[in-house]
Amino acid sequence: MDRFDDHMPRTRIAMQAMEKALARLEGVTAKGTHGDLFLEQEVKALRADYARLDETAAEVEERLDGAILRIRSVLEG
Repeated sequence: MDRFDDHMPRTRIAMQAMEKALARLEGVTAKGTHGDLFLEQEVKALRADYARLDETAAEVEERLDGAILRIRSVLEG
């Protein structure tokens, strides 16, 4: 693996960490102890933000992969 191959795992790791954090927040709101309406709305907003970030990260990964392939072909050519 070279330095160009490690960009994707870092973004996936960050997105997975965010997913776990959102799941924990949802767990807290489901228990009802701190599950007031405001917190529940915040978690829903965070979930929507996460979905948009995940989509953007996937698009960026695709573009980076394409750019890396083009750079490699130029360097190897």
